[in-house]
Amino acid sequence: MSATVGTAELLIRCGISSDTIVSVNITPRPLLPVERLALGKPPDAVPALFGRLFSLCPKAHVNAAATALERALGISVSPNLARLRDSQANVERIRELSLNLLLSSDGRISPWPPRLIALCRRLIAALGGDAVHWPTAPFEPDAAELRAGATELETLVSHLLGGLWPMPQPDLEAVRDWLEHDTCAAAAWMRRALQPGWPDFGRCSVKGLPMFRDAMLEAALGPGPARVKPDSPEWAGEPRETGCPARQSSDRLVREASKIYGNGLFTRMLARIVELKVLARSLILEIEHLGPIGANPSPLPSHGTGVAQTEAARGRLMHRVEVAGGLVRDYRILSPTEWNFHPSGLVHRALLGATVGDGESARARIDAFLHVVDPCVDYRLILERAERPTPSAEG
Repeated sequence: MSATVGTAELLIRCGISSDTIVSVNITPRPLLPVERLALGKPPDAVPALFGRLFSLCPKAHVNAAATALERALGISVSPNLARLRDSQANVERIRELSLNLLLSSDGRISPWPPRLIALCRRLIAALGGDAVHWPTAPFEPDAAELRAGATELETLVSHLLGGLWPMPQPDLEAVRDWLEHDTCAAAAWMRRALQPGWPDFGRCSVKGLPMFRDAMLEAALGPGPARVKPDSPEWAGEPRETGCPARQSSDRLVREASKIYGNGLFTRMLARIVELKVLARSLILEIEHLGPIGANPSPLPSHGTGVAQTEAARGRLMHRVEVAGGLVRDYRILSPTEWNFHPSGLVHRALLGATVGDGESARARIDAFLHVVDPCVDYRLILERAERPTPSAEG
């Protein structure tokens, strides 16, 4: 980890008996008190602060922070500003999803990752860069740079997805044919899920995190009795899942895969590819309709409470802020990692009882599942031999 804040390490310990995982223990990662750095700061300084601090999903953090602060202070945001912020966050999601494919597909050295990173940096700058954190002067996006960037983005994503990119509504049969014949990075990455025992690996029952209304966000992050635990959050009394499979659960192709493989490895990998395609197409269209923005008002109100949520590549990010006397008095952030790696949540349910083989075969399968749940999280996986639990005697 650099000077910016990324993740601390999760510990995942699996006991294996007769090729089956019979115990799963997840020790949540230590949560760094990053929010404290916002305390005592003027509201307009906080979005830029978080943009510098977070190495994971910085634009998503900036978007959530700015929105929460504006709601706390009763600032009305123009639709153009909201679209510019959302577009920056979507560029970030496209970058993360694409890099995951490029760096995980076949191990070959590729010129595309640096080109992708440079392109996304140019797109974010053309979309306003840091100026949209908290506008202090009117700004107009760079239309020429955005059009050029959209053309290059289409070329890059087309390279990643190969024959799947131009298909308007592929079915599962078309995807299988694509996997068999295409040499693109996405197909090479996803073919791993076709190994025996892999397609439905991790299939389990877990509900997706619903879209929270503001009152639900305040209940989850505020000081009341429904406040969730920061390292093991639950909603309505149970752990939830957030990320690509939950967001794409209504997609026809993802639903078709779910009928066969449940929410196992094949469906999860497919959902990430579907989301990349959807985001890229939406951003290319959105770029043509972005307009100028004005400045946020000054002087600002001096107190209030605000909440916000935004989607990052790895799942839902939530922020809550209290402002008093013109300064930040309280701040709380809930990241998607804590939902998906809840000690008895998604990963626990997916692994417990799963057949994995032994040795390196077991590790490869578990690693593949963990990476598709959250490719950015640092974790340590410990595999150990264990005795299968025996039912306790009655009477």
